[in-house]
Amino acid sequence: MEHTNIETRDAETVEHLWQTVVPGARISRAEAIQPALTWHAASEPGFAFCDYTIGSTMLVESDPLDQVVVGRIAGPRVSATYRRERIDAAVPFMVVDRPLEIAFTGRIAGTAVSFSRTDFDEAARRLSGDDTLRVRATGYAPVSEQRMRYWSRTWEYTRDVLLRSPERTPLIEQQARTLMLEASLLAFPTTFTDALAAGRPSRPLPAPVRRAKAYVEAHAAEPVVLADIAQAARLSPRGLQYAFRAATGRTPMQYLRRVRLDAARAELRSADPSVDTVAAIAARWGFSNLGRFAAMYRGEFGETPSTTLRS
Repeated sequence: MEHTNIETRDAETVEHLWQTVVPGARISRAEAIQPALTWHAASEPGFAFCDYTIGSTMLVESDPLDQVVVGRIAGPRVSATYRRERIDAAVPFMVVDRPLEIAFTGRIAGTAVSFSRTDFDEAARRLSGDDTLRVRATGYAPVSEQRMRYWSRTWEYTRDVLLRSPERTPLIEQQARTLMLEASLLAFPTTFTDALAAGRPSRPLPAPVRRAKAYVEAHAAEPVVLADIAQAARLSPRGLQYAFRAATGRTPMQYLRRVRLDAARAELRSADPSVDTVAAIAARWGFSNLGRFAAMYRGEFGETPSTTLRS
């Protein structure tokens, strides 16, 4: 992850720093910044976490674009509007799809964490077991006091790991990122939490599809063809194609490609760029054509494999 610690009174720099967490952040009005913005952040593609203080009279519009943003802002004179409704910004809130407008005078202390919508959906599917689930927000405030406390404790742990610990490692950072994502997913009202509250069980996958997925995940680093997966699923190749697509919305080979891409990404994140290469990691996960691998990787994750390796 990239770590940033900075102090500034320049409004343009303040806006740029906020945009690293909320890409659509824009300062509409700003008077003299006093005290200066003190900014501590950790970020990588699809994720950003920041803790900051600043003093000014300022109006900020923050459009999450394709991110899910969770934040909290404390100060004596803060006014926050989301979906044409005044909200209490001192309580953790989640912003999705529409801009949040913040006006404040004086000193504020804030935090924000953002995730890509793709990562949010994938976490919901992993936790629910429903490969078709798409997360849609149904509110902005925590679903309960208990869930809010859970989110706050997870935020404190993540802050300590990402912003304060002198002994952080890539593995620990990724664990903190995952915990923060899952806490945000569980704490705020969405179609995912609605399903949990209603006690609706996940739709179980058919047994042949479960067998096919298990085979793919166990043999992703080996040469695999559709006939191998079909044999493990105890179906004909054509029958497996139909059953797998009907249950998951993708073909078995598309699922294999995604499992391999995820594995390559995990290895790239933990690799040493002075020793490991993109080509070697790609080859280990069955991608012999480096150009095609790079194109698929960028399409899935929004960055090149070499960028992940260097981050």
